[in-house]
Amino acid sequence: MAASRTKTFRLSHSLADALELRANELGYKSATALVEALARYDCLCRSRHGVTKQWAALTPVQQDDLDARLLARVLKQQGMTATEAAKVDWRML
Repeated sequence: MAASRTKTFRLSHSLADALELRANELGYKSATALVEALARYDCLCRSRHGVTKQWAALTPVQQDDLDARLLARVLKQQGMTATEAAKVDWRML
């Protein structure tokens, strides 16, 4: 087995909490396992990132607000389809 490389990412408290909750809901052994799976899926699909790329360009304050809104949706178990997500204004979440 090839050696792993450690990479550290910083997440807001809200996003880290949402990630832990989603990993647990989906049956991943850890949030790291979920992030790895998402990265693999992205590499497989190689599709455009539309709304998520726009979110990455938000100011840090806006990103914190977005993350808090996403955590609230995770806690309420509110989801949407990819088609709906592509059209959503994050301020309306």
